[in-house]
Amino acid sequence: MKNLFITALFLVFGIMGVNAQVTYEDFQGGMSDLSWIGLNGTYNGAVHNPDQSGVNISDWVGSYTNSPNFDFCFALYTFPTTLDISEFNQFKMKIWSPTAPCKALLKLEGPGGPAVEKIIDITIANQWVEYTFDLSAGAGFTNLKTILVSFNSFVLGDDKTYYFDDIIAEKAENCLADFEGPGLTFQGLDGILQAPGDNPVPNFVNNSAHCAQYVKSPTHAYSLILADNGAPFDLSVYNRFNIDIFATAPTQILFKLEGSGGGFEQIKNIAVTGAWQTYTFDFSAQAANTGLSKIVMFFDPGVETSGDTYFFDNVCVVPSPCKNVAPDPDIIDDFECNRNATYNGDWSFFSVVANPAPTGDNNSSKVGRFEDPSGQGTEWSNLQLDYQNPIDLTVRNQFSCQVWAPKAGNLLIKLEGGPNPPMEVGTQVTELNKWVTYTVDFSSQIGKGHKKFVLFFNAGVNGEPGDVYHIDNIKLSAPPAAPPLEDFQDGIHLGWQALDQNEPIHGVFQGPVNNPNPNGVNNSTQVGCYTKGSSAFSTLQGISLTNFDLSVYGQFNLDVLSPAGGGTVTLILNSATQGNKEAEAEITTPGQWETLSFDFSAFSGITDFGEVRVIFNAGTASTGQIWYFDNLIQTEVTIDPCDGVVAIPNIIDDYECQRNYTQIFYGASDLAVVNNPHLTPENGSLKVGEYKDPSGPGTEYAGIGIEFPAAPDLNVYNHLSLQVWSPKSNVPFLFKLEGSGPAVEVFDTLTEANKWHKFDIDFSGAIGTTNNKLVIFTNVATADGGGTYFFDNIRWARAGYNGCIIDNEAAPTTLTFKYFANGYLEAAGYQFEVIDNPNPQGINTSNKVAKFVKAKDAAPFAGIYSNPDLESPIDWKGVKTVKAKVHMDHIGNFAVKVEGSATGAPALEIPVANTQINQWEELTFNFAAVPDNAEYRRLTLFFDLGIDATGVDVTSYFDDIVIGDGSCTSVSTFSPANVATMRVSPNPTSEWLMVENMDAVGRLEVFDMYGRRVSVANTSGDSVTDLNVSQFPAGMYLLNGYDRNGVLISKAKFVKK
Repeated sequence: MKNLFITALFLVFGIMGVNAQVTYEDFQGGMSDLSWIGLNGTYNGAVHNPDQSGVNISDWVGSYTNSPNFDFCFALYTFPTTLDISEFNQFKMKIWSPTAPCKALLKLEGPGGPAVEKIIDITIANQWVEYTFDLSAGAGFTNLKTILVSFNSFVLGDDKTYYFDDIIAEKAENCLADFEGPGLTFQGLDGILQAPGDNPVPNFVNNSAHCAQYVKSPTHAYSLILADNGAPFDLSVYNRFNIDIFATAPTQILFKLEGSGGGFEQIKNIAVTGAWQTYTFDFSAQAANTGLSKIVMFFDPGVETSGDTYFFDNVCVVPSPCKNVAPDPDIIDDFECNRNATYNGDWSFFSVVANPAPTGDNNSSKVGRFEDPSGQGTEWSNLQLDYQNPIDLTVRNQFSCQVWAPKAGNLLIKLEGGPNPPMEVGTQVTELNKWVTYTVDFSSQIGKGHKKFVLFFNAGVNGEPGDVYHIDNIKLSAPPAAPPLEDFQDGIHLGWQALDQNEPIHGVFQGPVNNPNPNGVNNSTQVGCYTKGSSAFSTLQGISLTNFDLSVYGQFNLDVLSPAGGGTVTLILNSATQGNKEAEAEITTPGQWETLSFDFSAFSGITDFGEVRVIFNAGTASTGQIWYFDNLIQTEVTIDPCDGVVAIPNIIDDYECQRNYTQIFYGASDLAVVNNPHLTPENGSLKVGEYKDPSGPGTEYAGIGIEFPAAPDLNVYNHLSLQVWSPKSNVPFLFKLEGSGPAVEVFDTLTEANKWHKFDIDFSGAIGTTNNKLVIFTNVATADGGGTYFFDNIRWARAGYNGCIIDNEAAPTTLTFKYFANGYLEAAGYQFEVIDNPNPQGINTSNKVAKFVKAKDAAPFAGIYSNPDLESPIDWKGVKTVKAKVHMDHIGNFAVKVEGSATGAPALEIPVANTQINQWEELTFNFAAVPDNAEYRRLTLFFDLGIDATGVDVTSYFDDIVIGDGSCTSVSTFSPANVATMRVSPNPTSEWLMVENMDAVGRLEVFDMYGRRVSVANTSGDSVTDLNVSQFPAGMYLLNGYDRNGVLISKAKFVKK
């Protein structure tokens, strides 16, 4: 009977999912089903039930007596083959205990692998009680062969007898809704929901009769499906949600849990249409959250106009086998806990199975199994990994997978699905019936917009019956780290010396030497030592036999042990053709080893860097000062060059740190940020936007569309300025403002190719516009475009300075000035100030005014000049006067000077005497003598020009400077929407980002630094939301919060590690 039972047991395992439970032991017929062995106690076999009542009226039960000499008494049985508890892992056992409280243990274990166990509390004595043992943590284990039970565990002196019975395992699944009977009630709050409805096309994934049907609303970007459980879900064990979906269009689904405990969401791609597939959402991170009571779903989230039909069914929750498993951003699918792939192609021939050949090369418990379709026409059967959106290859671009192949052939790995030609790489499979890792470098496809990886396991050959391939550990990783350029282990690898071997001036190198102060940053035994020479720029030189390649690794890291005073370290790369390129880093832990990073990625196009130079504390003469250094390596760029940079509101995009818009809503796939290939005096920016202009029918109005959080204020900054490098001459451009108001269009022509052309587009006629989108069309109205263009320094510029140019109230009408000839104050670094109006009466009740202090020892011509120079030239508009309000405590004069002419016109200064003391008065200056086309770009001001200093500091004030007609009675400013800052933590993060301070935020959107929207999260009014960013590539991201009307009301930045 026992052998028949065990055979039947493994037959049950073979058809897992059909039966409701697996019975391991029930003692029926007076015999044990398993041959239990008692250790440290006595297994008494099957005995008559001493208490046929309550939950157990069986005739026969098991009996076990503890030994008082042991604190751990147990019985066990070892099965002939391993157990599969991947689905049936909720174990139950009935126990009759003579004592309480005490413990009981149920454990599964096996050779060469981990065990899984559960200890429960026995709470009732002398009564049958059924206890549950959650062994889902071992769902992926493939070594389990032995079952072990223990009663009153870890207690000495117990000689009592315990009875047990009915050890069963139930499927770990709690179905909340299957639309065949009672369950959660779903509501379609925007679209049309029918539940239950008929299953449109049953398949092996879902063959039930009924399901739910939902037609998305074509007028809601977030068409809401809601189910309220009424009480919080118990996520302590059951926290991985599964849902079967039949989609009629490829898209995404957003699945969210929310309630008083916050809101937590995940988005999955839907690649397969016209067939049922199961999608999984793991919320094990919320196992302790007792405030989540609602399920929210959005199909095609963020898309307003779609109105497709979706069917869903079998909303079930199971224990997660991956508790406390950190997501690995490199893994696309390991078929265990990091499952981030959406499959298409011949997906119905693909399944997850136990590893058929665990070895040192791959000892995973679960792998993918692909049964290659056979017969004619199957030569291109494939498995597709569909991302739906362009795959970001900027950092992770090395695709790899492990394959167990039964026959030789061509493994073809292909990248496709974007606007550019696909890339495919074939590899001959010659090593059979073993795990082999195959890797393809897709770094050449960065920015190409591909959306799929496609795997052909025997490309070009029809499949045959029995062709079964196994695949595992599908990854998309960064290139492997470069070896150190210098680590002083096993000798010296670069030629280190004083610059040009001039040791008196440039110091002395010694190495390798013993590490004088090992720490956690650098515990190497050998390091380099440098003693500075007499020069303030004493330079250490390291010569390489081969040129440095910066194409992949553009950052250099160097470990430095500085003297107690610290300072800076300047790293220089020397090119025979391009000269020196340098970067500087500051010492933060003097006297301790620290790693300094230097970003040279902007110079990746230079291929003849042959030496590295290091200057310690450049500019400071410290003869004999000793510095230690080590571990010079090249890495990917990790430095954020924009950290701490303050936004300049009128700059739209400089492709570096000033990227002040909401998103690139049009043409984003044709635009990329690249190193400036045309560095000239006209444009020395390191980064520019590369735009590949599409050509052919339908591309007549291709271009770049930039969306702002609000309509730009064009009262002052109403000229669009940008630089464009074109491969062609006489290219027609169209610049268009569009959005909620009448469109405004301006045409212009780029006349000359292969130089930086500066556009100045006048949008002054659009003052007051409500449009919040700018579109730039290249080769407008023609399909004969094509070619690569470069854009840079897109900004709103002001027209020529006229009217109220200074009122000291807002950025556009506040200038920064610099003192000159101002005696001891200038020498002490005294700065120009804007302060509160000291006497807001009479003709000037402004809040803010400018303060001028003439030093007691100033020169007679002491003054201030605009610094930087004016953004645009002074435009008199026919009225050559300047007016200014001044406040002085004495009779003297105030002088205005215009200079810095772009056309070579002479400067002109005019002093005018004041007539009032300790009150505001307005002075007028007649500049009728200046040429009409002078284009002055500097304004210089003087108090008491030509009058000697008095021996005491003299303070005066000025305000409301007007060029030509006009006044400063009203102020116009251009600034971004006044938005709050959301709190995000941890920052940087590798997995979850908690977002706080979200008052009135209805939707969160995440953008990368190319302006591409990479994620959308509906907050449902939550004040705190967790975002899963584990799959984002490393880098900096912008987080925007919008209210229910779509208005930007909050912002944040975060870094994904």
